[in-house]
Amino acid sequence: MTTITADDIRALAQCNDADPALAADVDGGVRLVPEAAAADGHIVYTRADLVRDYGEEITDVQAEVLAAGLTAQEA
Repeated sequence: MTTITADDIRALAQCNDADPALAADVDGGVRLVPEAAAADGHIVYTRADLVRDYGEEITDVQAEVLAAGLTAQEA
């Protein structure tokens, strides 16, 4: 089972790469990748999605809720 944390969401929000995303690894981990299109693995959520859904700023509560929702979707 892939577990996404609020820290993963915060890292995605603060990443300045061109098209960052969170990608699920085969071992159930999640990692931040600099380009969603070039990622090996399953894309969980992109920074573009984050900005579209929450704007440029995300609160700690929003990060927690989003992380829990993404984890539930990955289960």
